[in-house]
Amino acid sequence: NGGACIPNGFGGFTCQCPPGFSGQRCEDRDPCASQPCMNQGNCIRDNGGFRCVCPSGYSGSRCEIRDACQPNPCMNGGTCRPINGNGGYQCMCPSGFTGLRCETRDACIPNPCLNGGACIPNGFGGFTCQCPPGFSGQRCED
Repeated sequence: NGGACIPNGFGGFTCQCPPGFSGQRCEDRDPCASQPCMNQGNCIRDNGGFRCVCPSGYSGSRCEIRDACQPNPCMNGGTCRPINGNGGYQCMCPSGFTGLRCETRDACIPNPCLNGGACIPNGFGGFTCQCPPGFSGQRCED
């Protein structure tokens, strides 16, 4: 494998192996020499092969999958759930919050409309009440 073997004067020899090889005769290939781990993963020789130890936020056999939930992008106590296995995520928002990252307070929880009025959020933290027949006012109070 391209090693340079030098006689040691006692009938034996010592081999100087090129990068990626080791062993008495340079017969062992180092599976980590090609740096197979991505995204700053650490390569560990393991039973003739290798395994990657991935940094926080990455997974996969070669640290090739980005975990979009590390660190948690969801706000206001939202729970992050990875989707599609390649950087996508979905936030599961707690009651009272909406938005892609749970960034918007849902003004309709609890329902501010009175007398059976239906609350319609406007997407900007505000709301409109749709009043049942016989009631009117901003909150169906009249």
